[in-house]
Amino acid sequence: MVGMAFAGVVVLASDARAQNYLCEDQIKLDEATMACFQFGPEQPSGLALPERSPYEIRIFRYAQVASRHRLAGLASFYSTSLDGTLTANGEIYRNRRVSAAHLTLPLGCWVEIRSRATGRKMHVRVNDRGPYVNKFAIDLSQAAAKFLGVDLSEDRWVSIRIIALPGEEPLPQEVIDGPRFRIGEEGESLLSH
Repeated sequence: MVGMAFAGVVVLASDARAQNYLCEDQIKLDEATMACFQFGPEQPSGLALPERSPYEIRIFRYAQVASRHRLAGLASFYSTSLDGTLTANGEIYRNRRVSAAHLTLPLGCWVEIRSRATGRKMHVRVNDRGPYVNKFAIDLSQAAAKFLGVDLSEDRWVSIRIIALPGEEPLPQEVIDGPRFRIGEEGESLLSH
């Protein structure tokens, strides 16, 4: 008797669709429900979004590119024997000129390199590939290494920041450095450029 009752319940339940939350199920929602997800929440009409300067847009783009590359580590420098050889972009390498090699950054981009040991920084264009030793992040020309002090320093650690992509002029120094704060007469902090 119990078996017949159970069989009857199973037959009746087969017509009803059970709730199923599998990935294959598609949920149909009407346009009114989906409107807030398609266009975002409604903005007040008097609220204007701030305009972005071209420099801000470039800085955000550089940060996006920088997230895919190694931009800090030990710096090496070219051997004297490489003077006069071709670089990856077809230029002739010269020891006394400022240039750099990076494994993954786009050729022709400009970077700012800062030495941790000396605090010096300089702008360099990437025109070659290298270094091919994992412990080094960037390979500098002899002139660049000498200026930064990484040719003689025990600490060769440098930080690298993108300041222009290929075909662009490097950002102005005041944009790269950002706003500076100074302490006023009464101890309040003032923003100065």
